[in-house]
Amino acid sequence: MKRIFLLVLMLCLFCINAYAGPKLYRHPSYDFSNLRNVKVTVITNAHPETAGSFHAEELAEEKVLSALYSAAGKANLILTDERPSGPIAPTGEQESLLNRNKKAPKTVEARITINYLGYRRYKVAGHYQQKTEYFKEKRKDAWGKEHYVEIPITTQVWVPDAYHNNAIMDVIYNVYDLETAAVIANVMDRREREYESDTAGMLGRSTNDFIKALIKK
Repeated sequence: MKRIFLLVLMLCLFCINAYAGPKLYRHPSYDFSNLRNVKVTVITNAHPETAGSFHAEELAEEKVLSALYSAAGKANLILTDERPSGPIAPTGEQESLLNRNKKAPKTVEARITINYLGYRRYKVAGHYQQKTEYFKEKRKDAWGKEHYVEIPITTQVWVPDAYHNNAIMDVIYNVYDLETAAVIANVMDRREREYESDTAGMLGRSTNDFIKALIKK
């Protein structure tokens, strides 16, 4: 029984980590240890407007860029905003990616897609829930000595309709080779926090994880 419990616990922890962490792809023929510069050329927001239960983050593109600046600075990378110029055209042909020597670019291009950044508002319908209160009562024990005992009393309490927010962030980071415009790294990151509407914390952690995953040796 103990083995089964531990196995279930490990599976639960694995699922939680898999959901919370970003999904990373790095091209096996590239070495990012020499990376020094990241040029952000595109930040696309797929859902910039509030619609239905989803409330879009204002200035989402600028907040993503600001978080990227901060994350890059912590990793001693130089990040520049190249959006006015748009995607960078390939600079030339590249050797076969199947060769034994890995490419080690110092500069890469990044294009970011914001699928969702904001919060969802949920309605919790009115309902009854149990409420237990404890009352003290004076009693005598078998030796006639008085003392107090706590007596639980459970009642049904009506909870009216209520609303709560879940902050949501769904972002894709694509990294391109400047020579061929091929995708050489990709990070898909989706996070959600209950009873929150502020996305700043999630966004900061996401951009930090993206940069760390990109330059990890």
